[in-house]
Amino acid sequence: MKEATLQTLITARALLEQAERQAGLGDRYLATAALIVLQDAVELVFLAVLIEKQLDEERAIEKLTFDEMISAIGQLGIKVPKSGTLKAMNKLRVTAKHYGQVMEPLTVQSHLNAAKVAMDAVLNSAVGKPLREIFLTELIGNTVSRPFLDDAASALADGEYARALIAARKAFFLEFEHEYCIYPYRHRSANEPMSGGLIGLAMLGSGWKAHYWTRNAEWIRDNVKTPFDYVQINHETWRIDAMEWGINTQTLNNIRRLTPQVIRLEVDGAWYIRLPAAYAANSANRENASGCLDLTIEAIRRKHEHIRAARTANESNPYETPAAYVGQSLFERPARDSKVIGSLAEGDTYVVKEMLSGFDHREIFYRLTCTTAAGEPFWGYVERIKAQPLDEPQSDAQISQVENVNMPPGDPMHHSK
Repeated sequence: MKEATLQTLITARALLEQAERQAGLGDRYLATAALIVLQDAVELVFLAVLIEKQLDEERAIEKLTFDEMISAIGQLGIKVPKSGTLKAMNKLRVTAKHYGQVMEPLTVQSHLNAAKVAMDAVLNSAVGKPLREIFLTELIGNTVSRPFLDDAASALADGEYARALIAARKAFFLEFEHEYCIYPYRHRSANEPMSGGLIGLAMLGSGWKAHYWTRNAEWIRDNVKTPFDYVQINHETWRIDAMEWGINTQTLNNIRRLTPQVIRLEVDGAWYIRLPAAYAANSANRENASGCLDLTIEAIRRKHEHIRAARTANESNPYETPAAYVGQSLFERPARDSKVIGSLAEGDTYVVKEMLSGFDHREIFYRLTCTTAAGEPFWGYVERIKAQPLDEPQSDAQISQVENVNMPPGDPMHHSK
């Protein structure tokens, strides 16, 4: 589905929901307003279908009348049920909007029912979904939070507002709060060194964005009084991330305030939920559930849009590893006077990650990741034989040729590509 199609349908859904609320109150004036809004919703649905089918690339669809839109959709092979009723509704909308004629609630309700049948039929043919199942989640893709967003949307459509709010907060936790959950550090001593640096932090799975002084067993024992206290927001990091993703921090904080607290301590484990005693009576309503879901979807969309914007160099064609140097020294740094951390031995396997100039620009090194015959991993730098500066023209074939002539005979190195 095109983004322009989706954005138009989201607006149409909002208008339809407004029309449904106004038409169901039994007031003639609100019913009249509902009819005007309803016709706009139907027109936007038809406009979205024409955009999705690329008719806007062939003609100026914004100049089409309502009746011409119905005709154009029919010409695309999509049947528009209740078309006669829709055309009558459009005429009533003109008399209501331009001449001030007041509509009877029963009449408006009848047109509302016909419009919903027509819109769902047209959308099922055009995009495979009825209007009530279309949310901005279509822009997010398959993320870890997507199933919970879909559950929230389904609950909202069924009128289960508390369930919708809880599901939305679960998605929010996984996307934003999980990295501040210090639960994995509950057995780590404050003075225990972290192996692997930032990579080691990330491997713990969560909590690595929380303040460093909270990430130990002693602090957790003294300060975590409920499961929900495992989430320790570092507000400076929280604010910087929001700026990077293009999200207003107040939006993130509003979602946290308006939805029940949730936390999941183990991967695929049980969810813990906390909410005020009066929450169901005051906040578990359609307005709050719909608003929080839309805010959550938009925040997640912006985050993943930022992530998808990242670009890396293509490595689909792997570097053909040259013949290896059995017995060559493996240096800690790309320099001949660096500490020697080992030598490449028969039976080692290795992968060349990059070529780089050493601290002496005339010396060129390979950065290797190695695994010994015993399965022990390590990495370091090996000097390239007869190196020429990297900014001079050279090919992989030339590199291999230079190195192969300098290889001692019978010294092949076991290597992986």
